[in-house]
Amino acid sequence: MLSVVQLFLLSLGICLVRSELNETCTTSSNRIGRCLAPRECQHVIDILRSDRNTHEDYHFIDHNKCGQTSDSPPKPLVCCPVIQNVAGCGVPKLANRIFGGEETGVGMFPWAGVIQYRVSKRRFSIYCGAALVHHRWALTAAHCIISIPRSWSIHRVRFNEWDTTRKANCTIKNDIQICRAEYEIEDSFSHPLYLVNNPNMRHDIGLLKTKLNVLINDYVIPICLPFSEIIRQLPIAQEEFVVTGWGQTDQGTPGIQRHVVLIGQNKSICDEAFGSQKIELTEDQLCIGGSEGQDSCRGDSGGPLTRAHGLVNYLVGVVSFGAYKCGSKNHPGVYTNVGNYLDWIEETIVTNSA
Repeated sequence: MLSVVQLFLLSLGICLVRSELNETCTTSSNRIGRCLAPRECQHVIDILRSDRNTHEDYHFIDHNKCGQTSDSPPKPLVCCPVIQNVAGCGVPKLANRIFGGEETGVGMFPWAGVIQYRVSKRRFSIYCGAALVHHRWALTAAHCIISIPRSWSIHRVRFNEWDTTRKANCTIKNDIQICRAEYEIEDSFSHPLYLVNNPNMRHDIGLLKTKLNVLINDYVIPICLPFSEIIRQLPIAQEEFVVTGWGQTDQGTPGIQRHVVLIGQNKSICDEAFGSQKIELTEDQLCIGGSEGQDSCRGDSGGPLTRAHGLVNYLVGVVSFGAYKCGSKNHPGVYTNVGNYLDWIEETIVTNSA
């Protein structure tokens, strides 16, 4: 009996299009790809090694042949996604502005980061959150990039942060030494359709590119992007999500990382809550929360909204805006729907990775 690998290679041999190695292509799910030999495509290798493949995985095998080389004999090629989730993403290794919620344990959300702004020549300020999604890329809100004072500039992003008020890079928490991982920002990109003065704040999403690769370790791990259609189609209403940040709390603004579990809502709930402001959500936004005393708040903007599927955590939202009084009952927060911006994320990373 032929193995799955052999069957896959045979299926790739029946190609209708001749293509050059490394030629740009588009996958069946409209992702940017390159024609590669199957053994050179990590996405294919992961599928072939897995014993838990989904219908979506088999669909990829059947519908992403991009031709064959001109060698003699010709070699089969597959359209391999250029941007893939980093291996081990979304799985904390050390742990199985938030209003309410709990203090976050060391390494519990190793993808969460804070943005440090240069306010003046010698003064810096922590203002927004971000989430590590790739080796040199962090996702945040567009308004954290362009809706800031003119005198401000994005300076660094910090990971493995616990207390933003401490000047020392390392601190001791529960007998564990926590040291910040700081990376200077080389460039920033806000979504081109985001409008600063639009109260709806649609397309409130942006990317930060670090000057150096972020070192992946037990304390700093990227979050998985929801490339899988299975994840993107999971229900929102009455499902649990987690948001983490360093923003305002009911005790003030201590700068301590906190997290809170929030319940997803139908968009109509937010439409009603923000009706007096003539704000109506689109499919590019998520309505999350609404329980009294539990919310994201000022200073949490750009931070990650995540959901767990099995043992893996996925980045499904970016903190965008909410009620004037954080944690108001029946007044959920609004989050940018990351799943609707994967094409922009991929295109931005691919175009600016040289």
